[in-house]
Amino acid sequence: MSVNTNSGVTGSGATNAYYQNLNTKRTGGTDAATGAGTDAVNDRYTAGGDAGGAGGVYSRGSTNAAQRLWNMAETHYAAMRSAVEGLLGGTSGQNGQAFWAMAAGADGGPKFEDFRVDDATRAKAQEMIGEDGYYGVRRTTERIMEFAEALAGAGASPETIENLRKGVQAGFDYVAGLFGGFDKLPQVTQDTHTAVMQAFDDWVSGGKAVGA
Repeated sequence: MSVNTNSGVTGSGATNAYYQNLNTKRTGGTDAATGAGTDAVNDRYTAGGDAGGAGGVYSRGSTNAAQRLWNMAETHYAAMRSAVEGLLGGTSGQNGQAFWAMAAGADGGPKFEDFRVDDATRAKAQEMIGEDGYYGVRRTTERIMEFAEALAGAGASPETIENLRKGVQAGFDYVAGLFGGFDKLPQVTQDTHTAVMQAFDDWVSGGKAVGA
């Protein structure tokens, strides 16, 4: 395994997709991935059967305010969880913080006998999870919190912030499960979890997220 050290490092495809479509989703535009309008969060489209069968069915979603709020909360939770999984490397199993921590040979994580990297890759990975690295604690925390704030919008309620926090926790829990438990995660990922939870506490008490 090797890394092209001349190329930039990017997040997972899932995370990039969320960032790409986030602005249009918040302004009622068109989702770049589906081409569908995003202003009606409760609208549904059911695909048709095989060729020659019945066509798809479009139904207008409920305009009930409580239902719309519930659906939005579910969307926030799912988006936040998916973004965190991608940043940590749980979605694809690679190109995330926990993956690069293993490549760096960082303490605090599992050691796999068949996981081998060359010296150049190890050096690059150590740089990436370092204090100022792309997958270091500070920059990973900032990306998570910036995404959470973008989802929440201005003047987010404590309930909205708490729902986003739960989505973040679910993302960490999922990746921890892949490693055999939270205490088996690389130390940099455990430290990132601590920093993110503190950032959510600060957001609730101070009214803004990291980098806002």
